[in-house]
Amino acid sequence: MSARRLFAAVRDLDPPGGGAERSLAALLNGIAVPGPTLETAPTYVPMTPAADAPTHPPWTVHAFASKDRGDPIGLLHAQVDFTTTDLPIEGFWSKVAWGLRERKGGMRRRKWAHNLHIGRRSPQFAARVGAWLDRQEHAGGIGLTQLEWAPGAAQAFTARGIPYIMFVRDDTAFRLEERFRPVMEGAALVCAAGEGLLADIRSRFAIQKGHSVPLPIDFAGRFGSMEDVNALRSVEQAKRPDGAPPTIGIMVVTPEKGLRMYQRLLPKLFERWPEAEVHIAGGSAYPQELAHHPNARVLGHVDAATFFASIDLHLILFETTGSWGRVIGEAGLFGVPSVTSDVGSQKEALGKGGILVDDGHDADAVIDALRAVYDDRERYGALAREHIRMVDHRRSVAAFRSGLEELFEDL
Repeated sequence: MSARRLFAAVRDLDPPGGGAERSLAALLNGIAVPGPTLETAPTYVPMTPAADAPTHPPWTVHAFASKDRGDPIGLLHAQVDFTTTDLPIEGFWSKVAWGLRERKGGMRRRKWAHNLHIGRRSPQFAARVGAWLDRQEHAGGIGLTQLEWAPGAAQAFTARGIPYIMFVRDDTAFRLEERFRPVMEGAALVCAAGEGLLADIRSRFAIQKGHSVPLPIDFAGRFGSMEDVNALRSVEQAKRPDGAPPTIGIMVVTPEKGLRMYQRLLPKLFERWPEAEVHIAGGSAYPQELAHHPNARVLGHVDAATFFASIDLHLILFETTGSWGRVIGEAGLFGVPSVTSDVGSQKEALGKGGILVDDGHDADAVIDALRAVYDDRERYGALAREHIRMVDHRRSVAAFRSGLEELFEDL
């Protein structure tokens, strides 16, 4: 195999459905130009230029995704050849699954409906991906897929003898384990968002090969310069009066990301630390389920930079195996430490910039951690900002390139 060619086929990409698509776009942009592997990369400091290290040639990158969410917003650079299809993202059974998700309980029925939707979309997506591949010079190339439509993409790659990479960044493959088992175990390489998540994957699936790629954050592209960050932090903190209450920020609330635990935590927090306020960002129905607690302040949709600049500490808990706590890095940029639970790769995302709680269901342990971090928030905040080097997008691209180059050499 002489040419480095990558064919990425996913449900969403640009515009994104969420953080997974933003992360994948950053990785695809990065490998489409010459650059280093992790072993040859310089030290990266977010928002600071680094010496060029074009130690490896670029990959020719082709990407394919549904355009059902609208026109591209510019996440992908011109070096990435992007093709879209009109295959709808939602269907009858996915809407049933989402409807059940809004109710209490019903987990089994929700999974059943979601599984039916993926089962129907998979052959449809396989046909679209197959037709796209057949228009390309794909011999000797490598495929890549992630998230819900991975079974269809894997089917198309396998039918054409194309080895593929499965990128895992959340609990999708765990929630529908048997649906995703052929995808996971048929992949030439499984890239996971962190060693912790990779260990979880190995415990459930007999994967051929695994590789850790921390989820990338393009801090400069998302938040401007460090001067911008520091100035916004100063402005937002200056708005707070003397004796302002301790402010705990929660950026995302879903059934998978702590909803049930927050319902138990907030009343106990009010009992033990009544002066603390919990500011909850997000426009979905889930934050509203917490609005009745006297210490909760539901903000709705807010600018992420303003949100992180205004809080004292950040909290994120998980009901299930998550992936890399992207928002932990975003909070850390603003010098805001975090408290999180020990699942997946949260330990790696956090570093020393906060406290990791063994069991996020233990409300007292979470409250103890929150108070300890608040009391030492300047030190923890400095450590959190130092740790964001781990998720600088250039470093993550280098880690991804390491996995690609190793796979390239082995095929």
